[in-house]
Amino acid sequence: MGSLILSVLVGSGVGAALGYFGQCSSGTCPLTATWWRGAIYGAVLGTLFYLTSSGSRTAPAPPASGRVPHVSEAEFESAVLGASLPVLVDFYAPWCGPCKALAPHLEKLAEEFEGRAKVVKVNVDDSPKLAERFGIRGVPTLLFFKGGKQADAVVGMTAPAALKARLEKLAAGNPASQSPAPTPQPVR
Repeated sequence: MGSLILSVLVGSGVGAALGYFGQCSSGTCPLTATWWRGAIYGAVLGTLFYLTSSGSRTAPAPPASGRVPHVSEAEFESAVLGASLPVLVDFYAPWCGPCKALAPHLEKLAEEFEGRAKVVKVNVDDSPKLAERFGIRGVPTLLFFKGGKQADAVVGMTAPAALKARLEKLAAGNPASQSPAPTPQPVR
């Protein structure tokens, strides 16, 4: 609400100054012919500017999800590097459009690979040391870990099928995800 008031006040101030100093009394510019008309016109433009800019919208909070937990710097060692399963880490930012577009696909991957691999998120704004540690230069950046070591990386918006294939490759070599070997049958 404060930014709306500020936009209206700045717009009306600029419009009033334009009307007063512009001295457009010839009638060729009726919206700013006087200072009060300029103030009204500026207030309307300030309101329109506010409504069309991002100032009128608040950033939505990330959806609460049990499938893709947020991991902090303190939790990273145990949740990712100490995990027995392969882990896909989504380094994201809440203001990033491609990150928001990728989120539902990561939810599906987390559901599909439950018990075979983990999917977690790291907010680079909240965890700058982790972002620096792993050389994150752009978001989204997806890092794949296996056995506590980075095994793969993807930067930018990536097709869900490609992510699934990379995660499948990591999960395939995981003993927890493999079915037991068949017992040999005696030959008769």
